[in-house]
Amino acid sequence: MTGALQAMDILQQRYRIMRLLGRGGFGAVYEAADLRIRGRRVAIKEMSYSQFDTSSMAQAVQDFEHEATILASLEHSNIPKVSDFFQEDGKAYIVMDFVEGKTLQRVQEEVNGPLDELRVLNWALQLCDVLNYLHMQPEPVIFRDLKPSNIMITKNEQVKLIDFGIARVFKPSAISDTRMVLSRNFAPPEQFGIAGQQTDARSDMYALGATLYLLLTNRLPVDALGRLGNPAALIRPNILNPQISQGTEALLFKALAMDPNQRFQSAYEMTQAIRATMYSIGMPTTESIRPMETRPDGGSGGGSTGSGGSGGSGGGNDGSDPNTRQSRRHVLRWAVAAGAIATIGVSFGAYEMLTHGTRSSSPRPVAQGPITFDFAYSTEKDEWITPLIDKFNKQGRVGNRRITINRVPNGSVAMQDQIASGQEKPVVWSPASSLELNRLSARWKGPEIIATSGNYVPISLVSSPLVFAIWSERASILLKHYQNSINWANIHDALQQKNWANIGGRREWGIVKFGQTNPTLSNSGLLTITLLAYVAAGKQADLIDSDVNSQAFQQYLTSFDSTVFGFGLSSGPYIDTSVVANGPQQADITCIYENLVLSPTLQQKANTRWHQSLQIFYPDLNILSDHPFAILQAPWVSDDQKRAALEFQKFLLEDEQQKQAVELGFRPSPSNTNVQITDSTINNLSFAQLATLSPNHPIDSPIQPVAQPPTGNVINTLLSTWKTLYPGS
Repeated sequence: MTGALQAMDILQQRYRIMRLLGRGGFGAVYEAADLRIRGRRVAIKEMSYSQFDTSSMAQAVQDFEHEATILASLEHSNIPKVSDFFQEDGKAYIVMDFVEGKTLQRVQEEVNGPLDELRVLNWALQLCDVLNYLHMQPEPVIFRDLKPSNIMITKNEQVKLIDFGIARVFKPSAISDTRMVLSRNFAPPEQFGIAGQQTDARSDMYALGATLYLLLTNRLPVDALGRLGNPAALIRPNILNPQISQGTEALLFKALAMDPNQRFQSAYEMTQAIRATMYSIGMPTTESIRPMETRPDGGSGGGSTGSGGSGGSGGGNDGSDPNTRQSRRHVLRWAVAAGAIATIGVSFGAYEMLTHGTRSSSPRPVAQGPITFDFAYSTEKDEWITPLIDKFNKQGRVGNRRITINRVPNGSVAMQDQIASGQEKPVVWSPASSLELNRLSARWKGPEIIATSGNYVPISLVSSPLVFAIWSERASILLKHYQNSINWANIHDALQQKNWANIGGRREWGIVKFGQTNPTLSNSGLLTITLLAYVAAGKQADLIDSDVNSQAFQQYLTSFDSTVFGFGLSSGPYIDTSVVANGPQQADITCIYENLVLSPTLQQKANTRWHQSLQIFYPDLNILSDHPFAILQAPWVSDDQKRAALEFQKFLLEDEQQKQAVELGFRPSPSNTNVQITDSTINNLSFAQLATLSPNHPIDSPIQPVAQPPTGNVINTLLSTWKTLYPGS
């Protein structure tokens, strides 16, 4: 039997059992004391072999060891750390960190209704972060059993992902999963073995969507098999809970798409959508999330309940205390039950503590001085930012304190180096893309400098995809030769030709020449070689070092960059003073930002000098220059400066400022759905040129698919590889 150990029993002459936390048909979980490390409590998961026959015992042991092996290899704040694995008296045991908390299933059972939207989305951000970590392992780990009973919440609202019993290492070469294990209402169609598909990262996105659906509606979503027979069987979340915002409802429907290609393609992509939704409905401030406090009258903030427990003195807040006011959306009144790691079929919890946010009625002293901070940003958006800073400095306030922002325009790559080395200490940094944030995070020593949850997670201000800018005369030849399609494969083939004449062009044009900026100095060049790495690996996400170090990628990269006649140092000057100034003899095809090619001034120069335009073509795998607004979590940044930065962020995302960005050729922030690139009321709308510059791509066509920014360490490996191939460039 499992669950038969008694208090004071000792395992491995090291672990003293304190109590049984829960038991199911196949396992049990205990709380225990580690006798070798004073004060350390652990959770011990037990499985007995007695219930298995000879033929199935080997598989059971293998599965249990598989879970232990996966967990032991992982290091993430949202995953309990496994420290030991052993067998004793015909049973197997996993020893892991003890988690004080309760499962989301337990949380919802106690509320007996839909949970707060912003609270759920905060959990969703954490889940996306840990799933992204799992999916980006050298051998990606697909969790495959995400559901409320396998997610715990600590008293600090931290998510803990538990029970890796059916997780699997993703093998792209496999046609389908060898075993079908699922929790019916949370499993995507491919997990039922339909059409021989195998589960991948997108399967976890479906399960996360199903989990959020249940938490927000208190109704299980219709299982995938039921939806196959009746596509309309999934009830709109807003019907079940009218408080759910439109953005969250759209997010749920995308995550729960039956076709994996219609879902979020990665946890990172879903993270961006969640952040945009949270911003649109009003994120809670960090002051709203408070630890347990002592009430002004000296009573405790709440009681504990559970087995044999009784409510503590003081009880809960009934709203009678005028000094204690709590908003449903902005104060988290929840704490958590003491529990530990749940196994399949195990549900447990021992006690609960209510958290009370209190506000003193005494007036706080008011500081009168201005709040000043440096705003570092990429030079690509200087024309947009400069007048806006001047405007904001005249009106920006936190309370009655003025806000003064100092402009620090600089290249993204250079600024990342300067922040990491301590030469620059901005409060806010907005590089051209999240790649530079990832690089800074990888280099930073100490607590996280880039927030991953809460108010200060980076938000995209504007965006611009990469495009192929091709001289119109050359573009017509390529379109004719490659059957009206210009993509990575076709460009790669064209670059292998010894002369344009081989594909229908003029012999005097010479070889087909590629153009890009230097990736060690310019973000557009870095984005370009990142896409080349993904294309060579046949991936859209989860780029790893072995992909970059492979001979196949290095040969692929060389086939593009060996045709570059001089790498640009900065994106804007390169396209203007090099590509347009020197014409097709400099580069026939240039990989650069969309907003730069959309510049009417640039196109006028091209037409005046070379009597042709630079046509725009969108790569079949793209990546965004997403211009994140990152409030740094650094020692030199004060709380007042953070609050002031949030005010500036809000200002930049307002309709008027976003329309000015669109006028300059940027796409608006996903946080502002009011402003569109098709808005004919915007003066001098750059995107109106797409009808002639990119006839194959209608103005309202989405940019997809989009590659996921790699981790900072992988980006650094990519840059090292490039510098080895092109020393001195």
